[in-house]
Amino acid sequence: MKSNRSTTRRPLRVVHVIPYFAPAYRYGGPPRSVLGLCQGLQAWGVELEVLTTSANGEEALPNSLTHSGTFEGISVRYFPLSFPKRLFGTTGMRDAVRETLPKVDLVHLHGLWNYPVWTAALESMRFGIPFFISPRGMLDAGSLAHHRWRKELCYKVWERRYLQRATLLHATSEREAVSLAELALGPEVACVPNGVWLPGKAPGFAFREKLGLDKEAPVVLYLGRLHPSKRLDLLVESVALARRQNPTIQVFIAGARDGMIVEPLLDRARGWCHWIGEADNATKWAVLAAASVLVMCSDSESFGMSVLEALAAGTPVVVTKTCPWEIVESVRCGFWVEQRADEISKAILEVLQHPMEARAMGERGRKLAEDRYSWRVIGQEMARHYERALGVEK
Repeated sequence: MKSNRSTTRRPLRVVHVIPYFAPAYRYGGPPRSVLGLCQGLQAWGVELEVLTTSANGEEALPNSLTHSGTFEGISVRYFPLSFPKRLFGTTGMRDAVRETLPKVDLVHLHGLWNYPVWTAALESMRFGIPFFISPRGMLDAGSLAHHRWRKELCYKVWERRYLQRATLLHATSEREAVSLAELALGPEVACVPNGVWLPGKAPGFAFREKLGLDKEAPVVLYLGRLHPSKRLDLLVESVALARRQNPTIQVFIAGARDGMIVEPLLDRARGWCHWIGEADNATKWAVLAAASVLVMCSDSESFGMSVLEALAAGTPVVVTKTCPWEIVESVRCGFWVEQRADEISKAILEVLQHPMEARAMGERGRKLAEDRYSWRVIGQEMARHYERALGVEK
C-alpha cells in the first residue's frame, strides 16, 4: 500500500476514527480505551487526531465540548449525527476524511457496523493509505447475536471486504486474537491489550457514607454498561448466596443503562443492592476505592476494561471464564471461575473472609497494571506496530 511517509524521520501522523468517543462513556469501554490509547501514543511522539460523532446515547454531547477541538489533550473533531442515527450516520465526516488522508501516514479504525468506520475504510482504500481495524469485540459471538440478520448482511456487503483489505487487525486479548485468526481474513492479527493510567489514592468511604452504610461493610461492585449480556442477574444471585454466610454484604452497580431495565433487579435485592448510576471518571475511581471486590460475569468480553481498572485501583477481582482474564489467577490478584452462581459466591467469600490476602491481591493487581498495562507501555507497543506497517521500524 502507498504511504505518505517520507524517508526523512519525523513523527508518525495517524488519524483515529470511531463512532463515539470520550466523554460518551455510556457506550462502555471503547470511548475510554481509545482515549487512553491516543494519550499513550502521544507520549511516544505520535501526532494524531480523532474523527468521531457527537453521539452520547439519547442526547448528543454538548456543543461547548464538541466545538472545543480537544478533549484531555487529544485533538478531536466531533461531527453531528444524521440519518441513519442507528448506524451513527454523520454530517461532514466524509469530507473531513478526504481532507485529512493526504496529511497522514496511517488510519486506525475502531469498531464495526457503523458509517464513520465504513467511510474511512473506503476512502483509505481509494487513497492507498494503510489502515488498522480494531473490532473492539464486535466480531465475538455475543455481539454478532445482537441484530444478527442486519450484521450478516452488512458483513457480506461491506465489513468483510474492509477487514480483508486492512493492513492489520488489532485484538485486545489473546482470545479475541484467536477468534480473528480463525476467520482467515488475510491481514496480520496483533494482540495489544487496553491500558490504564494508574489513579492516585481515592477516598473509599464517600459512597458508603452517602448510602448510610458502615465504613467496614463489605461491598461487591459491578462497573460497566447495564446490558443483559453483562449478567447482573447472575451477580445478584451469587451475592444472595454469599449473604447466607455474611448478611452484611452490599452490592454497588455503577453504569449507564444500555438496553436493560435495572429496577426489577434492585427490587429483588432491596436493601442491599444500590445503583450508583452512570460513573464519570472521578466516580469510577471513588467506587473502586470503596469496593471490597469487583465482579465481572458477562456472557462474553473481548477485554473487560473494568477488571483492569479494578487492578489499577488495588481492588481484588472475581471474573468468570467467559471473560479473557485468566491472568488474574496466575498472578494471584483475584479469582477466575466458572460462570455459575455457586462458584462466583465462593470466590467472593474467599476475598471477604481473608482481608490480609485480599490486600495482597490488590497490591499484586496494581503492580500488574503498572508493569504490563500502563497506557505508556501500550502506546509504545502500538506505535511499534505502526512503524512496522510503514516500514520504518527502528
